[in-house]
Amino acid sequence: MEGSNKKSNWLLLLLVSFIWGSPYILREIALESFSHDQVAAFQVFLSFLLFLPLIFKNFKKLGKDNIIPLILSGLTGNIGPSYFFAKAQTLISSSIAGMLTAMLPTITLLMAILLFKNKTNIKIIGGILLGFTGTLIIIFSGESHGTTHLLGIFYVFMAMVSVATSINIISFALPKLTGTEIASLAFLFVGPMAGSYLAFTDLSAPLAAENFTNSALMLTLLALLTFAGVIFYNRLIKQSSHVFAASIAYLIPIVAIFWGIVIGGDQISLAQIASIIIILVGVNLTHR
Repeated sequence: MEGSNKKSNWLLLLLVSFIWGSPYILREIALESFSHDQVAAFQVFLSFLLFLPLIFKNFKKLGKDNIIPLILSGLTGNIGPSYFFAKAQTLISSSIAGMLTAMLPTITLLMAILLFKNKTNIKIIGGILLGFTGTLIIIFSGESHGTTHLLGIFYVFMAMVSVATSINIISFALPKLTGTEIASLAFLFVGPMAGSYLAFTDLSAPLAAENFTNSALMLTLLALLTFAGVIFYNRLIKQSSHVFAASIAYLIPIVAIFWGIVIGGDQISLAQIASIIIILVGVNLTHR
C-alpha cells in the first residue's frame, strides 16, 4: 500500500500499540483488590457501557449472515484475552506479559494459512522472524522484568491464540462491516455476559481492600483504553492486513519498557535499543 494510506496505517499502528501496551500496568494494580475473573468481567462490561451509543447506531447492520462471526469475534477478541491476560498477571509481571505478545503475529499468520488458506511470501515471513527475534532480545536482556512462570506464559499464549482467532474472523468473515461496526456489535453479545457474571460475583473482598479506590480507577481506565483500542485496532485490521495489524505485538514490548522506565525506574540497555530497531524493520517488512 502506498502514500497516505501507508502513513495512516503506521500512525494507527503506533497509536494502538501505545493503547494496548498500557493496560498491563493498569491490570496489575487492579489485581491488588479484585480477582482475575472480576478484572476481566469489569473490563468487558464497562467497555460495553461505553459502546452502547455505537451499538444503538449500528444495530441495523446486524443480520443473520454476520451474527455468528460477531459473537465469535466478541468471545475471542474481548472475553478471551481479558480473562487470560488477567489470569496470567497473577503469575507473571506486567512487563513480561506485554513482551510475550510477540507470539501474536506468528500465531495469526499460521491460522490464516491453515484455516483460511491465506498466501504469504518470504518478506512477510522474514519480517515476522525479525520481529520475534527483537522481542526475544528484549525479554532476555536485563534483570528488571522479574521471573516468568511457565503457567503464566501458557495463559499469555492462550490470550494470543484468542486474539489471533479474532483478527482472522474480522479479516475474512466480516468483510462488509467497518471496524467500528464490528467492535460495537461484538460487545452487544459479550457485554451482557460479563454483566451477568458480575451480578452474581462476591465483591465484598474488593470493597474492603485497602487499595480499592486505586484498583477501581485502574479498571475504569482499562475500560476506556479497551473502548478506544478496539475501535482503532479493528479499523487498522480492515484498512491494512491481518499480518500488519498483528505486528502490534512487536511494538507492545517497547511500550512496556517505556512504562517500566517512567513508573518502575528501569534502565534501558543498548541491547534493548538494538532490539527496538530490529522490531521496526520487521514490522516494515510485513507491510510490503
